Amino acid sequence: MGKRNHWITAAVFFLAAGALLCALSIGVLGFDFKGPGAGKYVTNTYEVRDEFADIKIDGDTEKITFLPAEDAECRIVCYEDENDPHHVRVENGILIIDRLNPARWHLNIGIFTESPTVTAYLPQDTYRKLMIDADTGDVEVPRDFSFDSISIILDTGDVSCFAPASEDIEIRTDTGHITVSGVSAAGLRLKSDTGRMELSDVVISGDIELKEGTGKALLEHVSCTNLVSKGSTGSLAMTDTTASGEFNLERSTGDIEFHGCDAEKIYAKTNTGDVTGTLLTEKVFAADSDTGKVDVPGTSSGGRCEITTDTGDIRIRIQ
Repeated sequence: MGKRNHWITAAVFFLAAGALLCALSIGVLGFDFKGPGAGKYVTNTYEVRDEFADIKIDGDTEKITFLPAEDAECRIVCYEDENDPHHVRVENGILIIDRLNPARWHLNIGIFTESPTVTAYLPQDTYRKLMIDADTGDVEVPRDFSFDSISIILDTGDVSCFAPASEDIEIRTDTGHITVSGVSAAGLRLKSDTGRMELSDVVISGDIELKEGTGKALLEHVSCTNLVSKGSTGSLAMTDTTASGEFNLERSTGDIEFHGCDAEKIYAKTNTGDVTGTLLTEKVFAADSDTGKVDVPGTSSGGRCEITTDTGDIRIRIQ
């Protein structure tokens, strides 16, 4: 018992010592919770005189936004750490925005920090490539612009894309939400581990590929050639979504819902989730569940509709 009390006393001592050191450190910083190396945040405007067709942004924690330039002059307005400014220039017809001193990222860690932003005022409404690679910042691409292709890769930020592309749109984020609305493109590829996906009023001439982890996927008024959606525990809900080719849908524990949807061929598989809803045309059904209930139309014409679950229910109607 005495030995146990000794260890408890030692633990209390070390906790008290740690708290004292923390208080002393805060006092040394003058109660500046931004931490060492974090400078004052200022607004800087970078004028871009050279012409460019592509845009490439390597970001850190900035929120990135695009707006039309009312005076036809390109400006990049950054709310940034005065000790860690952005580097804006045009190289080989590419507008490049990144950090002037990228090695300083470790100096900007603090308890409370400012929220940096990058706002690009663009003089044209059409560009070739938009390429964004950032860590934790959000990205918004409004419908004022269009691109040949769009590629956005984030770690934890949210992405809202309202701009069309003549070629492919690719958006990847680990924990952020993805919103795609009012766009057209040749192909659409989205990936999010834990974030939600929302697609509305989307017309894709080629294929849509969705890779979700635990987040939900919501599709409304979407058309494409083929739709492939793979997920883990997140559910998939589709309304007025059609494919001239096939649906290839798979979930581990999430539900799959159809609301007035259709494809030439439908393959849907989930382990413990339900597959329910309405389709627009008759199908030749092959539905099977190990322990769940199965209720599908007995139609014998149309494309194949193959649905399998382990413990979930299957309930389908023809609208």
